[in-house]
Amino acid sequence: MNHRIQFAALVACFGTAIATLQGCGGGSDAPLAPAASFDCAAVANAALGGNVKVTQSKRVEANTAKPVDPFTGAPVGEFLPAHCVVQGEINARTGKAFSADPVTHAVSVVDAPYAIGFELRLPKDWNGRFFFQGGGGLDGVLAPAFGIFDPQQGAATNALSRGFAVVSTDGGHRGTSAFDGNFGADQQARLDYAYNALDQVTLTAKDVLQQYYGKRPDKSYFVGCSNGGRQAMMASQRFPSYFDGIVAGDPGFDFMNAVSNTLADVKTLAAIVPAGQVTPFGPDLSKAYSLADRALIGSAIVAKCDVKGRDNAADGIISDPQACDFNPQTDIPTCTGANDGTCLSAAQKTALAAMTAGGKTLSGAALYSDYYYDAGVGSPAWSVWKLDGIPVPLSPTLTVSLGLNQLAGMDGPGKVFSTPANPVFDPFGFAADSDPAKFREFGRLADATSVDLSSFKARGGKLMIYNGNSDPLFSSKDIAHYYQSLAAANGGNAADFARLFLVPGMGHCSGGPATDGFDPLTALQAWVEQGVAPDTLLAKAGPFTPWPGRTRPLCAFPKVAVYKGSGSLEDAANFACQ
Repeated sequence: MNHRIQFAALVACFGTAIATLQGCGGGSDAPLAPAASFDCAAVANAALGGNVKVTQSKRVEANTAKPVDPFTGAPVGEFLPAHCVVQGEINARTGKAFSADPVTHAVSVVDAPYAIGFELRLPKDWNGRFFFQGGGGLDGVLAPAFGIFDPQQGAATNALSRGFAVVSTDGGHRGTSAFDGNFGADQQARLDYAYNALDQVTLTAKDVLQQYYGKRPDKSYFVGCSNGGRQAMMASQRFPSYFDGIVAGDPGFDFMNAVSNTLADVKTLAAIVPAGQVTPFGPDLSKAYSLADRALIGSAIVAKCDVKGRDNAADGIISDPQACDFNPQTDIPTCTGANDGTCLSAAQKTALAAMTAGGKTLSGAALYSDYYYDAGVGSPAWSVWKLDGIPVPLSPTLTVSLGLNQLAGMDGPGKVFSTPANPVFDPFGFAADSDPAKFREFGRLADATSVDLSSFKARGGKLMIYNGNSDPLFSSKDIAHYYQSLAAANGGNAADFARLFLVPGMGHCSGGPATDGFDPLTALQAWVEQGVAPDTLLAKAGPFTPWPGRTRPLCAFPKVAVYKGSGSLEDAANFACQ
């Protein structure tokens, strides 16, 4: 439904190009719906030019709805404040998409509808701030715009409840899930996913704020993890004037090289899968290491490196991973008979060492980066991304494991990341000397590896990055190298506008034996609005860790948390960043 009210000045702005909105005030400072009126229909009735369409605007009264968990859909946290939920589309069009025959599985290219979808939540009591909630995976899903910023708490702690106006986007396409890459047949959809949706949605959302509240935001923030972290890095590099503060969590900024590395892992793991352990798609990688094997790996790493270097507390947390000299060949027993959970086979040990060292070409050149040996290696938060399969429904009554790690198992490598697209790409057939070049071509659009943040820095922008040291996808070593390169590009020190926080034990964006509950948004606001740079973040362990409720300081890189020598190991107050 599209009820139209023409706003001449607004239409004029959109009529030329949406990019001109930065200099367009909508022709009036009078708000469409003053806070006292709480009139969501004022947005629903607005026609935002020929390429923007509001498809829904509804009113949510205070204390009538809770945020929902993005994975389970279950209500979590406290009731939300009164707000409007606005959904819309930008640049609706017909494009191309891959489609597989349900019987023969033959892939063809068909016509498909496209638009850059967005959801914008407008609180009745707006605090004047704007929050862009980053996406995940291949996008394709319009997540509720609650404003998630705490890795552990998820939607239960959200920016909307703090008075922020919050927007989210589907990245320019709709899929069956965030693993659906059928949009890869369409070049414009690739561009939208890479960076254009971020641009268009930011400009549209800020214009709606101008029209609804009568002013643009006083401060703008972007927070995202994984692909959302990549988008965050992209915002700091490609759109330096859009956000005052940015949080990039476990960012896929070096995305295409990480994809190559993941596919190298597929071949490494496939080689050690026991005979007969297969799925309809190939070797079942989840069988490469048993649950007992995984637990053994993690405990062996902790036994070797828990008290090493600056880490002076035997607490199950490897605070100084750079000092860890773990070697699976010598620090894990080799099985001489049956594997009883106290040893690994020689092949398993070699595979673990190879994956941690990072994938290589046939000549030995690195495809991406090496990784830390960390306490979370082998944990469920590590395994789900490294080797546990993605459930794939083959029929309404039959679901099987894909037997691949998550990044390789999604449609991305062939349909989206490869140039030209290859919808029948076989991840088990990855060619380390030729396929990476095909991925890097897409990386020219989607990667965010530039260390030239001079424009972002010049206008006072602040960037916070965090990464789990047990993230098996995006290496903490890689992001640390990026940060060091950023510092080198800024006279040897980037700390006045960028800070990096490495999270011991944490997997990809959350989970693992880690203190993975922390609030980067409050710290970022203090930095942006009060000039108080964050030296530490207070982090708390979740209920599924070995030490629920434990707190630790997360330290601005390169410092690490060091025990003061007395007091409880469960209390952050007894640790200092050194």
